[in-house]
Amino acid sequence: MNRRFLKVIIFFIDFLILQLSLCMTLILRYGISELLFQWGRHFSIFSMISIIWFIVFYIADLYNITQPLNYKYFLLCMTINIGLAISFFYISPGISISPKTNLGLVAVFFVVLFICWRNIIEHFLDRIGIQKFLVIIGVDKYSLEIAEKIMCNHRLGYTLSGFVVGEKDSVYNKIPEWLKRSSVFLMSSMDELSDYLEKQEIHSIVVSETWYKDIHQHLYRFFPKGVRMYQLTTFWELIEETIPVNATDDLWFLQNMSRGPYSVYHKLKRFFDLFVALIFLPLIMFFCLLTAFLVIITSRGPVIYKQIRVGLGNKNFTIYKFRSMRVDAEKNGAVWASTKDPRLTVVGDFIRRFRLDELPQIFNIIKGDMSFIGPRPERPEFVKHLVRDIPHYNLRHLIKPGLSGWAQVKYRYGASKEDSVVKLMYDLFYVKNVSPILDVRIALKTVLTILTKSGR
Repeated sequence: MNRRFLKVIIFFIDFLILQLSLCMTLILRYGISELLFQWGRHFSIFSMISIIWFIVFYIADLYNITQPLNYKYFLLCMTINIGLAISFFYISPGISISPKTNLGLVAVFFVVLFICWRNIIEHFLDRIGIQKFLVIIGVDKYSLEIAEKIMCNHRLGYTLSGFVVGEKDSVYNKIPEWLKRSSVFLMSSMDELSDYLEKQEIHSIVVSETWYKDIHQHLYRFFPKGVRMYQLTTFWELIEETIPVNATDDLWFLQNMSRGPYSVYHKLKRFFDLFVALIFLPLIMFFCLLTAFLVIITSRGPVIYKQIRVGLGNKNFTIYKFRSMRVDAEKNGAVWASTKDPRLTVVGDFIRRFRLDELPQIFNIIKGDMSFIGPRPERPEFVKHLVRDIPHYNLRHLIKPGLSGWAQVKYRYGASKEDSVVKLMYDLFYVKNVSPILDVRIALKTVLTILTKSGR
């Protein structure tokens, strides 16, 4: 079964569960004799509410079947959804239905039925998964890593059936024990793969970048078999929603990352940044005053901390933050920040945990140095070394840095060069796939990340 089709089925059943919850509420309140009449009155309104609810679920990744359902996220989403539904009832003119009792009962029934239904589908996905057979060509660090991910997670939608490893005698030591002990059929040549495809129904072939130049001319003979071909980087992006920077060749980057900074989307995004910043400026200023007061009464030194960061086109700009560390925090030079940094002030950990220290960056957004959504800007002292040590690091500067980004909502707190590599993989995925939908997903996931005190 196709993953996309399965998502549609899950979405459809979620919709039916919401309608069932509505029917149960109407029966409880008005009796079964009034069900058809009351359901007719409520159907259109609750259908519109359901669209809003399921958009929130989608943005929060509750339809990402490759990972177990995050019930904490689900309950947070329901809290948001109930608030949106109440707002909908009171804002929309001409609605005579009382939101308090009906909405409350619908929400309770929906939560119970949703959890029961999702437990069933979760059990199915963990035990059976989605069977699409896959062959990987080429043994290297990244092909083995993606192979292990597929074998450990049935939800990814693939079953590893075969692996072309080359002459087994020469690469035997490179093959990990888990692969040797598995049921995966190991092959030594393209001719052996051709024979294997005659006997087995294979959905996809993934080709390692390190092998592609040597064997690409052999791949054309597999076209008549209807097998899908993926470059390892493209398949990795599909599965992981990141770009494996060390596994990807320069040609792939030239073909996929040449995004102009003056496209229509980026102009619209600038307008949206200004519009949202000005609309929420009074509320942000209230929290700014509150945060400034906390900083003043708990530590000596300036309230606002200025720092040079690298932005769009590798140009430096000054970023503004509420000071969360001691004044002498960097007396010995620039140091990576960490989750439990001993240099934090009394309230420093609190304001960083809830991102209150980032509030002054609203003025960076208004000035045009930053956007609400984009890769987090890094310090030039660190960028200097990261550009030298990590391939394609400068590509994250193709778009404006942001207050929050894909890496911040998908990865834990990063405080090392190794973490910077992983975060770059997320940042490059965002640069390549930037879109309004992805921005909205990140915005909502940022709220959920703050509320659950995870990510950075």
